[in-house]
Amino acid sequence: MLFLSGVLLFSASAIAGPEEDYQAGVKSYRDGDVVGAMVPLRAASLAGHAKAQALLGEILDRTDFDEDAIVLFRKSAEQGEPDGMLGLGVMISSGEGTKKDILLGRDWILKAAEKGQLLAINVIAQAYLKGELGYTEADRTTPAALNWIKLAAASDYLPAIDALALAYATGSGLAVSADRALAEQYQAQANRIRNIDPAAKGKKKQRRM
Repeated sequence: MLFLSGVLLFSASAIAGPEEDYQAGVKSYRDGDVVGAMVPLRAASLAGHAKAQALLGEILDRTDFDEDAIVLFRKSAEQGEPDGMLGLGVMISSGEGTKKDILLGRDWILKAAEKGQLLAINVIAQAYLKGELGYTEADRTTPAALNWIKLAAASDYLPAIDALALAYATGSGLAVSADRALAEQYQAQANRIRNIDPAAKGKKKQRRM
C-alpha cells in the first residue's frame, strides 16, 4: 500500500505543470509547511516559473541560503516578476550572497515598485524618509519622493502617513505647503489604523456610584 501511494504521488507530480506545482507550493507555504512547499516550488522553478522562483528565493533567503536565493531572485527578476525584482534588489543593496551595491539594488527595488509591488513601494518611501538606499536629504524634498510617499500612504503604510500628516501640518519636511485639511485627513487615517478615537481622549470616565 505504501508503494502504491508512492507511485500515485509520483505520477501526480509527474503530470503536474509549473503553475500547478506553484499553487501547491503556495498552499503548503501558507499552511505553515515550508519544507513541504519547497518540493513543488523547486519543480516549478526549474521549469522557469517566475513567481515560484521568487517565493523559493524568499524561503532560501530567510534560511540563510543566500547564494541559492539570489540566483532564483535574479532568474525571476529577469522575467519581469516584481517579487523577484524586490528580492534581488534587497539582497544586492545589503550585500547578501553577492557584492554590495546600494544603487544597483535600489534600481531593482524601484523597478518592482513601478510595477505596483506594495512592499517595494513602502521600501522606497521609507528610503526617502530615512535617507537610505543612497537617497540624500535633498532627495527627500523632491516631487519623486512625495509621489512614492503618497503611494505608500495609500496602502496604509504608517510611516508615510505620519510623515505626510506632519509635513502638511507644518509645511516642511517634504515638497509640500502647509494644508490643514490634508494634515487632518492623514492624521485621521493614522488614527484609524491605530484604532485611536480622538473624541474619546477628551471624555472623562464617569464615577461609579
